[in-house]
Amino acid sequence: MRTLACFLMVLCVLTASGQVINPPDQDTTEWRGWTGLQLSWRPLRTVTMSAQHQWRWNEDFSRFDRRLQQFELEWNPEGHAVIDAQSLTVGLRHSTRPDNRGDIQGVDKLLRWQVEHGAAFDAGRWSFKTRLRCQQQTALALKGDGDTESYGKRRTWRFKGTASYNIKGWKWDPSFSVERFIDRVPEGWQPDGAWRFRLATGRKLAKRQKLNIFIQRDAVGRYNPAGPGVSLSEIGAGIGDLRMLGATEWTAGLMYRYRIKSPKRKGKD
Repeated sequence: MRTLACFLMVLCVLTASGQVINPPDQDTTEWRGWTGLQLSWRPLRTVTMSAQHQWRWNEDFSRFDRRLQQFELEWNPEGHAVIDAQSLTVGLRHSTRPDNRGDIQGVDKLLRWQVEHGAAFDAGRWSFKTRLRCQQQTALALKGDGDTESYGKRRTWRFKGTASYNIKGWKWDPSFSVERFIDRVPEGWQPDGAWRFRLATGRKLAKRQKLNIFIQRDAVGRYNPAGPGVSLSEIGAGIGDLRMLGATEWTAGLMYRYRIKSPKRKGKD
């Protein structure tokens, strides 16, 4: 019996090392809500400044998720038409996220910087935009005075394409976008990321006011940082680095934008 018990213990250890893990069968799906206000201003013809405040809910609109403030500075260079259609933007986002789960209650405060390149062109009633963004988020404070260093520096690359169509005689022009998120992972880990699909529309309420509404689908799959035949320990990962369930999040959003009157300038605005 003692020999049999030892054999079973060794078998269990080898099984865990080989990552023979049966994840739950059902992935998760939930609805979220985003609302926001944005102010924008063009102090110069080629420069746009904007400030945004957002409130977000999750768990089928039943739980307040976070509040964030974001500041952006966008530069549209002048010159050749190809240059005019491009932009460079830097931004800073501060998020406050209450976390009442678990034994420790409190608020997480996060800071994110981002740099992005955008391009746009028109083809008749169609307009197309692309965006390449690099962003990195760190923790300023974690609930229960948690160690902010443990949060790490979470860097993500984002690739987005948007197609819009101007319907004649219709003020709510539709647009559809696809975005790919690629998260930075330690060397030797499998790539990880997510997809976002958004169907949006909007219209001007007045000369400097605009209302945008959208419905959005975010999808992330189950994730194992180790490749086939590789154990977690070989790449320095643990059970906590596995994502046992995929997740699909649907978001309904409502955003209001107001553009502050710019100073009068000679030539076109």
